[in-house]
Amino acid sequence: MVIKNKIFTLNVTEQGTLDLLRLNADPYRMNWVITEDYLDEVNYYSKDKLFGNFIIKIEDKIYNSAYIKPEIKKQKEQIIVQYEFSEFQLEQVFDVSDADSFNWSISFTNKRKIPLKIQDLSVWIPFSYIMFRDTSVRRNVHQSAAVFPSLSPDFSKIAVMRRSSEDSSLGMYQLAGELFSVGSYCEFQNKFFEDISPSLDGVIYHKMILSGKNTSNEMDWIYPGKEIVVEAEGSEKWQYQIDEIVDQQAFIEKGIEIGHPKISYPEMVPVNQPFEVTVYGTEVVAAAMEWEVAGRHHTKKLNITDGQTIFGIATYCGEHRLSIELANEKKDQVVINAMESVRELVERRVDYLCNRSYGLEEESAFSPLSNQGESLGKLSLILKKNLLAEPKIEEVQKVEKSLNHYVLNKWFVKGDFKKPRNLYGSFYRVMDFEYLGHVLYLLSLFPDQLLQEQRADVYLEWAAKVVELRINPDCHDSLRAKEESEMLGVFFLYINELIEELTQRNIGDHDKLRRLWENNLFEILEDNASLKAVTTEHYFDNAGFGPAAAALANAGYTKSCLQYGELLLANIGFSNDFRFQNPDRWWEALAYMIHSLWGGITAAAALDVFHAVKDPKYLEASYRAFVGVLYCYDPHSTTTTKIEAGEAVSTYAVTSPHDNRLDLSRNRFGQETFAKDGGIFARIFDENSRQTSDWDMGEEMVAYLDRFGQDAYVYYDEEAVLKVVNGRAEIRENETFITSYAPYPRNIYFLHEKELIRLEGNGQEAILKMNG
Repeated sequence: MVIKNKIFTLNVTEQGTLDLLRLNADPYRMNWVITEDYLDEVNYYSKDKLFGNFIIKIEDKIYNSAYIKPEIKKQKEQIIVQYEFSEFQLEQVFDVSDADSFNWSISFTNKRKIPLKIQDLSVWIPFSYIMFRDTSVRRNVHQSAAVFPSLSPDFSKIAVMRRSSEDSSLGMYQLAGELFSVGSYCEFQNKFFEDISPSLDGVIYHKMILSGKNTSNEMDWIYPGKEIVVEAEGSEKWQYQIDEIVDQQAFIEKGIEIGHPKISYPEMVPVNQPFEVTVYGTEVVAAAMEWEVAGRHHTKKLNITDGQTIFGIATYCGEHRLSIELANEKKDQVVINAMESVRELVERRVDYLCNRSYGLEEESAFSPLSNQGESLGKLSLILKKNLLAEPKIEEVQKVEKSLNHYVLNKWFVKGDFKKPRNLYGSFYRVMDFEYLGHVLYLLSLFPDQLLQEQRADVYLEWAAKVVELRINPDCHDSLRAKEESEMLGVFFLYINELIEELTQRNIGDHDKLRRLWENNLFEILEDNASLKAVTTEHYFDNAGFGPAAAALANAGYTKSCLQYGELLLANIGFSNDFRFQNPDRWWEALAYMIHSLWGGITAAAALDVFHAVKDPKYLEASYRAFVGVLYCYDPHSTTTTKIEAGEAVSTYAVTSPHDNRLDLSRNRFGQETFAKDGGIFARIFDENSRQTSDWDMGEEMVAYLDRFGQDAYVYYDEEAVLKVVNGRAEIRENETFITSYAPYPRNIYFLHEKELIRLEGNGQEAILKMNG
């Protein structure tokens, strides 16, 4: 049955599920929900998870709507779907009677003369979160979406953002009832070991948790859940409004129009330092901050001025929930992270790597051992820290020893750069070389007196050879290797500096490397319309379009970089919980997640684009993403599996429940945890090895240290409100003092009329004068 209004067209199947949700004016005619037809196309089988299907549990009995025939009625612009059970009725109404919106309601009616407890009620909302098994990049850009939830007692909402931020997206807003969580299930196919590239595709089915106990790990106190009790012959109703939006700002503005407040909050605050939260569009009558210490829950009332601004100081590290009560008696919330000194966090991490990860499995090797080049990121982190701070010779020399006595012989036959080892059976992975190149380049920046194995110039020459191997297809015989050599990657973090250093020292054939890099960029420019760089080993990958955007931005192609930059803006999430607004990625967790490595690389790319185009949206998005990356190193989390100071975990799963692995729901872990599940993961990871959850971490922290690790930013937004990114502002005697949160502060920049101006000062603190 089809219904439509000015904006939307919907179709509801005989089973009561929504299999068409389309924006009428959409030139790409995207269907915003996963359909049975697509599942048939790619041989996926979760047809019980289509939009509107639900599972309900009452008195320990489980009912699944996928196996029940509903009664369906059409009334003008409404379709009513009723599921009758002996003790209750569940009704869904799909309503487009409002010309500009799609309203969806779910009602539960208790037929009994005694109260009924809903032990569980989950309703599937599989928006088109699809990585299409299709080499047509445009299909993934224009027909797929990321899903960013914001959970709140009275103001939950979900941003469903199309992969291209130049096209319309959807906003889903709570009008009635409470949304306790958003869970997910993943189906995928990965043919990496079949020598196929691209090799990975998949879908994520999302679901709403409307009743039920905590579905997360047992430590998650922020989202406890609730089993709703419906009175005798009573009812419970959940209602949502879905609207067309164009971007994050429109998502917020539509929320305000509906009655959702806008909250401006700092995602991360240093412990024992003051912070502010500002609420727009309504009056705040009370606010409280909650946190946990050693399993004990604490609550503190916060001060409010003008019914709008909330002031607080977090005296303990870890997640803090700010509960906000409004004049209309409704409640909202935000979740922020209070952190120790990031400098101490970095230095403890490096100390841990050098003293507790070195030489455990193999002499001169850092654990955990891995065939994948990402595992070399930890060496780059050690070196970068020692370049920013007073160097510790023993740390630098452990990296040297590892490189010369383990790394080179692992990736190359007898250390010969012309003879890469086939570490993946019959082939080698060209992308691995970019991580090695970074280690070599960073080593070349140390003075010879600190080095033990080779001179700095030797490392620089080796770096040039390895990077050429990464970007020159003529260095390889196989088609796969030639194709991979033309893909972009994390080497955008250092290749320009490497070429400059080679030129200054007159080492190697730097002109050849420059030409190769320029040819690489020209190929991207020539194929800009096709967005070729979006595809890597994955059909659609922020590990592709992030580096592409940054590489073009850093080379001065500001107009061209925005074609990939628009994908970055659509990729980086936004939410009322600092952990839910990271770059969208799913493979390493089989769920929407923070991924430390690729979240950090994407964040770095966004900041590089900002420096090129001076649009603060990229600056803000980059910082949001990096805050999530730091969470993966944070030992003070009170809602996830505990890690020691200096330890790290590569992934945080945003969804709960995580139906592929319930124990991973809203928890931190590494991809190696899936080895026990068999399949491709058992081939990538040895379940019985000493693999730890930080195997692919480090490169992203180097990217952070090169950016927000040293710099803070100040600008005025369109409403003339002062914004500080990676720091805070304070008025003292009619002067505005800016304090940087950077762990190794160098610069505080003021964005003024599309120009970045370095404020006078020591980089830690500066005074912003009214005239800029």
